[in-house]
Amino acid sequence: MFSHQIDENINLCLPELHRAYELGQLVQKNLKHLQPWMPWAIDDYSADSAKEWIQRTLTEFAEDGRFNALIVVGDKIVGTIGFHDLNTANGSASIGYWIDMDFEGKGIITRCCRTLIDYLFGVRGLNRVQINCRVENKRSRAVPERLGFTLEGIHRQVERVQGKFGDWAVYAILRNEWGKMNN
Repeated sequence: MFSHQIDENINLCLPELHRAYELGQLVQKNLKHLQPWMPWAIDDYSADSAKEWIQRTLTEFAEDGRFNALIVVGDKIVGTIGFHDLNTANGSASIGYWIDMDFEGKGIITRCCRTLIDYLFGVRGLNRVQINCRVENKRSRAVPERLGFTLEGIHRQVERVQGKFGDWAVYAILRNEWGKMNN
């Protein structure tokens, strides 16, 4: 299965069905932490929920190369990252991510995003990468800010989480901007 080494301890791996239980347990452990931000973080998230996500991820990968990857430190799943809203006609995609609260603040998401952005611009040939974060999610918003994305605006009441609509801070970076910053 696909695996990409970020550094000596961190790998991105396509999810495999045999890891559904582990992923389900990780989501359950982080449920209260994820629920304010992630509409899929529901009280009854389980190994079956993780299996459905893994199957959908593998189908999307087979269809057009879209993927979500497990973030693995050592041999332990600590989160996921991936891209969605792929628009090949306009050369754009959005990145999404989450990480176990015990691994926050270690730069893991930033390093994984950097690798994914390099892939989206360099291999997929995209022109624009976007990251949407709930306005109140300061930790998540720090990632695109750290990576040099531009805050393009606030989309009001765009996503319902826990029965309440919330606003997105919409960040984007263009291929030529990324190239100038990373050469």
